[in-house]
Amino acid sequence: MPAHLLLVDDHTLFRTGLRLIVQDHPGVGPISEAGSIAQACALPQRDVRLILLDIQMPGMNGLDGLRPLRDAFTSARIVLVSASVAPDAVRESRARGADGFLPKSASGEDILEAISLALAGLPCFPAASTPVPPTPPGAGQGAPALTARQLDVLHLLCAGKPNKVIARDLGLSENTVRVHVAAIFVQLGVNSRSAALLAAQRLGLVHWPVADAPH
Repeated sequence: MPAHLLLVDDHTLFRTGLRLIVQDHPGVGPISEAGSIAQACALPQRDVRLILLDIQMPGMNGLDGLRPLRDAFTSARIVLVSASVAPDAVRESRARGADGFLPKSASGEDILEAISLALAGLPCFPAASTPVPPTPPGAGQGAPALTARQLDVLHLLCAGKPNKVIARDLGLSENTVRVHVAAIFVQLGVNSRSAALLAAQRLGLVHWPVADAPH
């Protein structure tokens, strides 16, 4: 089921731009917006699964707003967004209990990948911070929770097709395919296509010979 996402930033123009990026993520459904912590906590929806929260806001800032937002949206993961990329800002965000950190200078692809990680239950901090360990294959109960579209992408990926061809065959943009591939890697606990094929075969998701794997 697509995730309900909440954007909290006092700049309407930035929220609009961010919405245009995140709405292309296949795992994102409804998108709500708020200009402050108070407005966010007053929203009637409580099914929010991911919050992108600006740090620098008038009144209560994002760091101080982590606790009230967690109280209001108990199942949501919270990724802080900041114009600063200073190591101290990243460390404080982690220390305060944020689930991730995104600089406002991040590319659209980086933002979508961070959303994939966050929705998969993994931290998404800059690579210069503490590296994110992959989830071991089979660590969850049973097979990974891949969507029908992710399974389509996985089958074509395991057949050795590049993102451009997968996008053409499925009628998707290359960017959307990259997001699906990143999410598949997270779910399988791998970091390469050949490893994804081996994991998919082991889990019974694909059945063709390993020799068909991309090299």
